[in-house]
Amino acid sequence: MHAQPTTPSTFLVGIFTEEDQIMSVTHAATDAGMPVHDTYTPYAVHGLDHAQKLPRSKVTFIAFFGGACGFLTAGLLQTYTQGIATPFLSGWPLVIGGKPFLPFPAFVPVFFELTVLFAGLSTAVGMFAVNGLFPGKKAKLHIDGVTNDRFAIAIDPKGKNYDEAKVRGLFAAHGASEVAFIGESA
Repeated sequence: MHAQPTTPSTFLVGIFTEEDQIMSVTHAATDAGMPVHDTYTPYAVHGLDHAQKLPRSKVTFIAFFGGACGFLTAGLLQTYTQGIATPFLSGWPLVIGGKPFLPFPAFVPVFFELTVLFAGLSTAVGMFAVNGLFPGKKAKLHIDGVTNDRFAIAIDPKGKNYDEAKVRGLFAAHGASEVAFIGESA
């Protein structure tokens, strides 16, 4: 048994060995109003975000905006190069073999490719920005073995409705293999 934490960034962590255990304990903790800081898993667990009652990710909107920008860029690029005259630019009108002036069926592959390219790049950049990831960033809460084969849930002792006895009882009821106070890294 560990003593009550004295540092401001220490969490009561329950470590589990099965995916079902982390799902059930997360549902139970959020339903009981316990202050769940985060859950840690070695792989993506479907539905864990809903169990934590997390809001919808902003990355989907970033990806959509990136894809829309790619689509518009493709349209502007192709119409400009087909000879659309503007006050600032005049493209290169080419009429070869009787092709129509703006052959939209020929534009489809470029629309598709630039939409996918911009959406993919904006998704990657947006994911790093939204999650605050950058090269050299250290993990805030390091829990041994979680990236290999264990699952963990961290409860904030400074949160509303925190009761150590209830949290430890909840962890025990859901089969926690270990319960400990773990502090954030500097």
